[in-house]
Amino acid sequence: MTEVMINGADFYVERKGRIERARGDPQRYRPAMIRPLDPSDSTACDAIVASLPDWFGLEGGIRECAEAVRTQPGLVAEVDGEVSGFLTVARPYPQTPEISWLAVHARVRRRGVGRALIMALSDQLRNQGDRLVVVKTLSDRTDPGPEYAETRAFYLAMDFVPVAELDLDPPDPENPIQLLALPL
Repeated sequence: MTEVMINGADFYVERKGRIERARGDPQRYRPAMIRPLDPSDSTACDAIVASLPDWFGLEGGIRECAEAVRTQPGLVAEVDGEVSGFLTVARPYPQTPEISWLAVHARVRRRGVGRALIMALSDQLRNQGDRLVVVKTLSDRTDPGPEYAETRAFYLAMDFVPVAELDLDPPDPENPIQLLALPL
């Protein structure tokens, strides 16, 4: 488990059994406990998705995310005892973990919950011997809107690097995909 802790003006996380100072402005953070995603979390994850209509506006994507939280491994973040964020992990190739979905409830966005989820996943994957994790989001090639600019900025701030632009299969010129990777 990784727990985000605040002590005065410092912001800490527990990583690999020791407490480390984390990056960011500690005044923006609320304590979050990170734990494995459990099937019983699915209703809370559905509510998180419902709080983010600008990111989850297509019924097909909502269904795919709902299936992922019920079938894929992942992590959840609890803030004040409530599931407030989650991520799911797929393995399109045995050596390549991919963040298939990540969402933080609208009421706690921009408070370090997503960062805590990524940090915990990175530690977990590194301990399993993985060397990188990838994520796909909408590319800025066709300006999908400010919400996806925020998404890309988040991943870049977490040290993900752009790897490629991909087209969906079948191609959808309105929704090109940007593949990002985080070396572990």
